This record gives sequence, structure tokens and C-alpha cells, in this order.
Amino acid sequence: MKRILSPSEMKEIDNNSNIPQIVLMENAGRSVADEIKDISNSFLILCGSGNNGGDGFVIARWLKKFKKNVKVIIFNDDFKTNETKTNFQLLKVFEVEIEKFEKQKFLEDVKNYEVIVDAIFGTGFKGSLKDNYYDAVEISNNLNKIRIAIDMPTGVNGENGFVENIAFKSDLTFTFAFEKLGHYLFEGKIHSGKIKVIDIGIEEKLAEGKGFLYLEHSDILNLLPKYKGYESKRDKGKVLIIGGSKDYTGAVILNVIGALSSGVGLIYCAVPKTIYPYIVGKIPEAILIPLEDENGYLNGKSFSDLMSKNLNFDSIVVGSGISRNESVKEFMNKILNLDLNKIIDADGIWAISEKVNLLDEKTIITPHVGEMGFIINKEPKFIDRNRINIALDFSKNYKCVLLLKGNPSVIVQKNFRFLNIWGDEKLARGGSGDVLSGLIGGFLAQNVSPIYSGVISAYLHSRSCEFFDKLTFKPSDIPKGIRKLLSYKTFY
Repeated sequence: MKRILSPSEMKEIDNNSNIPQIVLMENAGRSVADEIKDISNSFLILCGSGNNGGDGFVIARWLKKFKKNVKVIIFNDDFKTNETKTNFQLLKVFEVEIEKFEKQKFLEDVKNYEVIVDAIFGTGFKGSLKDNYYDAVEISNNLNKIRIAIDMPTGVNGENGFVENIAFKSDLTFTFAFEKLGHYLFEGKIHSGKIKVIDIGIEEKLAEGKGFLYLEHSDILNLLPKYKGYESKRDKGKVLIIGGSKDYTGAVILNVIGALSSGVGLIYCAVPKTIYPYIVGKIPEAILIPLEDENGYLNGKSFSDLMSKNLNFDSIVVGSGISRNESVKEFMNKILNLDLNKIIDADGIWAISEKVNLLDEKTIITPHVGEMGFIINKEPKFIDRNRINIALDFSKNYKCVLLLKGNPSVIVQKNFRFLNIWGDEKLARGGSGDVLSGLIGGFLAQNVSPIYSGVISAYLHSRSCEFFDKLTFKPSDIPKGIRKLLSYKTFY
């Protein structure tokens, strides 16, 4: 389990560490130099005027001590901190070559170095790159060189990952103490490359309660339901999936496919009786329940019909494919009153969007940004670009678990804050969310808590696609990917 912080949180931790800034800078620079010294014999280090530049000066000094060919490029000598000034002066003591950036000279110099190290701005950058900074980054990006960033690629906003015009395209980013939000949000994820955390002596306990957590493979394996080996199917939970309409007959099939990958013991699937003939035989592992409907849509009578069957369940998955109309709202309003673990997805979110305050801590909602817009009355693009703050605000005001889908997905409930950093654009296909909600419902039925049902499922769901190519992957492949994923004891 690892922690991701915002730059402002990291700055607060730096200040509270009681370690002098000059020591932190030395620890950071020396550690990076030690990590990269065997990559090449020649390094061109681009240094800004703040602490990120100071880190670069320390890296250059140590690489020089390691007998490497090193040149430092500065953009001005108006250094912002005493620590940066001190380390700049030490470059002269160690006879490190220093040059001020000039575009034409840089174009010639850069040919002589295999590695470009970006230590210009770091995590505090906001805005767009201009003039010499723009030119240095543009030239660096267009060359066939190894590119390494220090803390955050220059041009990436460390708080939100935005890039306004251009940013350094790093193959490898070294960050200090903890990963930062900008590494995993929007363009920042594309520009950061592989991320490696460097220990600079800051105690982990200083970050407790801050930022977000993300789970690694070993964490997920430890959180999966555990059984003694002699259980029956009824001991492994019963999940009820409710969904479908005459408009969408396939969504509940994908729900069931997801639930099957959770290891749940029994799956029931309730659908409007109008579409029942189209579902029969397509999901043999599920027990099908036809419900009274109104012209192919669930309504209040559907709920009464369901209750009359006197069935008991450990969790309910509801919403996929139910469509959007008033009769569906009538059905969903009654579902809200059930004292059960619930996951509400898709059109179900639309139906209850004005009653989110009624959702209890046993409920999970899994909106994409469009569905989240029904709840907070904001445009999808705004929600996407502000997903972190929107999710945090939601968790302060409501009891239920929110799994805001996207890349990354944000999973929050009160004091629980998780990011799912895994996955890629292969999951951007209709139906993949239906598989996810079924998967969550299956874990909920096995007494996994709502928050961890969401976290486990998001991880398995997102990483399952890594075993498939971008063109032919389809949501129904997800169980195959999960099966492969779970065969590994370690997976990076």
C-alpha cells in the first residue's frame, strides 16, 4: 500500500520533518546520482533557480565525483533559496562545467550527452512554459536521448497533472518520499514515465491521514475473501443483480460476468419479464427471475413482485441497462429502502440522483463523469478536470462509497481515500462498467466491506486489460484477465 500526496501536503511534511532543507536536498541529489550513475557516462542537467534546481546541482556534483562527463545548464543565476545558492557554489569547487542556456549552443551541446536530466521546476509548477524554458523542453523532447525528471516533469502541474502547452517527456521520474498527484492525473501520467520514489529520510508517519492510498498486488491478494475449504455455495454469498430493459438487454449479462469473477457462491439475476426470453440461456450460471414490468421497464409493480418471492440476498447490484423514465424512478425509490449492501450503477444513478442524501454507508455508487453530473449538476468535462476535489467534497457530505470512474478512478468514503492508478484506454468501451459493478457486488456478498469491495474490484478490473491488445479487447475478456492476474503472487 502506497501513499500519493499533493505538492502542498508534501511541502507541509518537509517543514514538519525537522530535517534542514540543505540535508533533504543533499539526500535527494546524492540518491538520484547513485541511481543513475550506471545508466551512462554523459549527463546534461537542466537546472532551474528553485529547490528543484538545487537538487540538480547536487546530482551533478555527485556524478562528477563518480567520474562522469557532466554539464549543468542554468537559465538564470537569481537563485531563490540559500540551499540552492550553496549547492551552485559547490559546483565550482568540484569544477563542474556550467553554462547559461542559449538555444543554438544548446542544440550543439546536447548532441554530446546521452542523458538529459530535468531539474528545472519540480512539483510546484503552474501555468505554461515560455521562452528559454519552452525551447529547452521542446528540443529535449525531440531528441533520441534518455530523459529523466526530478520530482515532476517540467511543465506538469504537480497538483492536477495539467499541461498547458508543453512538458518534458520523461522516461523515468525520481520523486522524493512519496509519489505526487500530478504523476497520475491527466497529461502528467503520460509525461512522467516510470516513477521511482527516493527515500530522503522523512518518516512515513508524518503523512498519516494525508493524500490518497493506492493498493499494490500483494495488498489485493491479502484482501480477497478467505475460505477454509469446506464451504458450500451458500456460504460464499448470494448476490442479486437487477437490471435491463427493452432498450438494453446485454447489460445484466455483463453484470453476471463480473460477479462470476468474484468467487461469489450464488448469482440471481432479475429482469423485466419482457426481455426474459432474450436472456434465458445466455448466462447459465445465474438464476433468472422475471419481474412484472411496464412496457419493458421496471416500475413499482416490479419491486412488489420481487419482494413477493421472499428471497434473501447478501448484496444487490442495480441500475445497469434499466433506462431513464419515471417508472424506473418509482422502482429505484423502493430499492433505496432495503437494508442491504447495494451497488447502484448507470441509469440507477440517474434515477436516485436527487436522493443521494438517503444513501447509507452500505451503498456504493459507481458513476462515470456524465452520471456524476446528474448528482452535482456540473458538466462532465468540469468533473473530469476536478475529479479529486469533487470526490473529496462528496465524501465529506454523504455516507455512501463513491467510486468515480476514470483514469485514475477515485474511491472515497468519509476518511477513506483511494486512487486506482492502474488501467488504460482499453477499458473505455461500452459494457466495461457493467462488469465492474457485478464484480463489486460479488465481493460485497462475501462480507468484504463496501470501500474495499470497490478498491479490490477497481484494481482487478483495470489491470485485467493489460493482457490484451488495444484493438480487440472487449469487456467480456475481463474475467480472463482477472484469472491471469490472480495467478501471479507478484505483479508490477
